Amino acid sequence: MIRLPTTFLMWLWSTVAVAAVTPPAVLENTKPFDSRGNTLPIDASVHGTEGTLAPLSSWTLEGKPTLLTFNYLGCAMLCSLQQDGLARSLAEVDLKAGEDFAMLTVSIDPKEDPDTAVRAAKRMSDKINGQWSIVTAPETTIASLTKAAGFNFEYLESTKQYAHPAITYVLTPDGRVSQYLAGLEPTPRDLKFALIEASGGRIGSFIEQLSLACLQYDSSANAYVARGVMQAGGVAILACIGLFFGLLWRRDRRRWD
Repeated sequence: MIRLPTTFLMWLWSTVAVAAVTPPAVLENTKPFDSRGNTLPIDASVHGTEGTLAPLSSWTLEGKPTLLTFNYLGCAMLCSLQQDGLARSLAEVDLKAGEDFAMLTVSIDPKEDPDTAVRAAKRMSDKINGQWSIVTAPETTIASLTKAAGFNFEYLESTKQYAHPAITYVLTPDGRVSQYLAGLEPTPRDLKFALIEASGGRIGSFIEQLSLACLQYDSSANAYVARGVMQAGGVAILACIGLFFGLLWRRDRRRWD
């Protein structure tokens, strides 16, 4: 008897359930678009822990990249699966949320209250052993943020739920969309490379930054893949080879000194 992982079964169930209640037109309307290079209005007002309004930038880190998701706390299926999948991946990345990057979720439901968001943030922060901020926002802020990010969603009156994709956005320190990763559980490798790229190389090791020079993001594969030799011009590969021989030369020089 074949035993399927519980996570896969939950994903399969949620996919079938959403497909059963979501009209094809809605699925088409909620497709995300390529927003790389767009600047998000991170000065837009969201609700703080006590319900007061503050700019979204209050929950980012100066000079550090941000992982951003759009979910809502009353979501019965997709949101919890996406957040749990992202938490599992982040647990395997040797960068810490709240120190090396900001982890932020904005609710797409303007009726949700800040107290519920604070409790959800505490739960997710415990899962990743870091800081995961979850905020609610006025409808105008939600509209401006999602439009700039290319995140399309639609409220279904028949089910009292929002139809939306599962996307993790990677923002540069100044709020530009550097990359977006589709799916419930981005790989730890892709998450880390996307964060290094968005930070301009200010986080991650030298070897990882060098490895990233040999890769590029393939949206069709939803992953970082090796560049073609012609496309890269051979420069990145030569740099890798040069580093290798440079380390060998340095080791041999020390041996003979």
